[in-house]
Amino acid sequence: MSVKRIVLLAILGALVLGLGAETPATSVQFSLRFSNKEIYTNDPDQPILLQVGLRNQGLQPVWFSMPSQPVFQLSLQVMAAGRTGLFLPPAETWNERRFNNQPVFFRDVSILPGEEFNYTVNLRDYIELSDAGVYTVAAKFYPSLLPEFQGARGQSVLTQVSANAKTLPSAEVVDATVLSSNTLTLSLRPTLPTGTSKVIHDNLDEHNQTYLKREGKSPDEVVNYLLQARQAQEQAKFFLYLNIEDLYKRAPQFRRTFLAAGEEERRQIMADFENELWKREEALSKVPAAFDILTTSYTAKDATVTAKLKFDNGDYFELREYKYALKRNNGIWEIYDYQVRNLGSERKGRS
Repeated sequence: MSVKRIVLLAILGALVLGLGAETPATSVQFSLRFSNKEIYTNDPDQPILLQVGLRNQGLQPVWFSMPSQPVFQLSLQVMAAGRTGLFLPPAETWNERRFNNQPVFFRDVSILPGEEFNYTVNLRDYIELSDAGVYTVAAKFYPSLLPEFQGARGQSVLTQVSANAKTLPSAEVVDATVLSSNTLTLSLRPTLPTGTSKVIHDNLDEHNQTYLKREGKSPDEVVNYLLQARQAQEQAKFFLYLNIEDLYKRAPQFRRTFLAAGEEERRQIMADFENELWKREEALSKVPAAFDILTTSYTAKDATVTAKLKFDNGDYFELREYKYALKRNNGIWEIYDYQVRNLGSERKGRS
């Protein structure tokens, strides 16, 4: 084999390896999500907190330098839903932080494989949001700072770090990497009347930031809605047709505690009970693998719905019969009590 041919094969091999190699940009997932369960309004004093996430999905650690002011590295784009190319203008706070003469400090952040680095920003610090409406929110992350500020740090960033590396990459290298996030939908409502925020907050669908309104569903539809919400891990929907106070007072000792408490203490008791009910995943809130509505009977004010639920337990299903007691409150059926009966087990693969 000639020397020229050997050199040519070596070059081609290096190109193939280079094309298949993992780069820091492709190994890092950049994401946005809402930090709080809130109904957002056009009140300028209400923060809209976003959680910025950087997850290392590669096999090597990555690092970047983070400025003390994220505005030098993070760009947020907001536009009215259904419109393209018409981004909302920046907020005054953004201009103040971006163009002041104060020194900017940096800290080096290293993200190991499988780990995620998060921080929180207030959308109102970036974008002027004064009108109610529906908007889309997306972001771009510039590891080496926005183009107009590159060079301020004097280091390239979002760079893979070798396990044997002793120093950071050369200060003369310019990193043109830009990471794009997912797109969020933000619904801004007119400023709420005093005293209504708590009710709306509790009935917020976190997935699409919309207010859940109770409908005049039949008793069996209410139970079906409850179980589907639990399967989908949709907390607000799960609690929409539950009478939390009556469920708490099922136990005589809890009923005595509740009746003896003041108004503020009762609210806290209900909040704690609701949180515990969701997290413990027992009885009422246990997640079913499958379910069937068996029977429904009701009068003008009361109803009973019987359902058969299957719970995954490895090689077999646990079978339970649930009887949900409902009552009609202002035209809406609410679940206020339930009974559970064990039906044994069923091996998987059987009907």
